[in-house]
Amino acid sequence: MARRNEHSRDEIQGMAIDATHTLISREGLEGVSARKVAQQIGYTVGTLYQNFENIHELILHANAFSLTQLLSELEQAFRKEPKPLQRIILIANTYLKFGQTHEKQWAAIFRNTLPRDFVMPDWYQARIDALFSLLERAVRELARHRDNKQIKLASRTLWSGVHGICILHIGAKLYSDQIATPQALLESLITNYLTAWVQEGSKA
Repeated sequence: MARRNEHSRDEIQGMAIDATHTLISREGLEGVSARKVAQQIGYTVGTLYQNFENIHELILHANAFSLTQLLSELEQAFRKEPKPLQRIILIANTYLKFGQTHEKQWAAIFRNTLPRDFVMPDWYQARIDALFSLLERAVRELARHRDNKQIKLASRTLWSGVHGICILHIGAKLYSDQIATPQALLESLITNYLTAWVQEGSKA
C-alpha cells in the first residue's frame, strides 16, 4: 500500500482531508477511521499519522471544510436581505437548509467528541468565531446602543435556540411539522426574543 515519494507532504494531507470529508458525507462521523482513510488514499496508517497528530486533527480539518462552506452560504444570506430582523431570520433558515442538505457533515461538526486535553487549533477556532461574528454584525444592526458584551451574549443565546430547533427537526424529530414547521419556529423564536431584547435595552 505504501507509495513512497509519490506525493509531497502537503499532497498527502490534502488527499487525507478530502477522503475524510467524503467518508463523513457518505457514512457520517461514525464511518471515519484511520484505516478507512488510509485505504482511500493508498497509504498506510503509519504514513497518515506521520502527517496528522491523531484522527481528531484529521476530522477537524474535514469539518473545517464544512464550516467554510456553511459560512459562505450564511454570508450570502447576510448580503441578500437588507432588513436587520429579516436578515437574521434568513440566516437561521439558511443554517437549517444547510443541515438538511448536508446532514452528515453538519452533524459531524457538533458530534465530534474531543479528548479533554485536546487543544483547539487556532485555524479551527477562527472559523467558529467567524460564524458568530456574522450573527453579531446582524444583531448589532438592531441595537446599536448595546455594547459588544451584550451583543455577543444575545447572539449566542439566540443561536443556541436556533441550533436546538434545527437538531430537533433534522435529527430526533421530536415534534410534528403539522403543528409548526421549523421555519415557523425559527421566525417565532427570533422575532420574539430580539423584539423583547431590543425593547429591554431601550429602557435601560
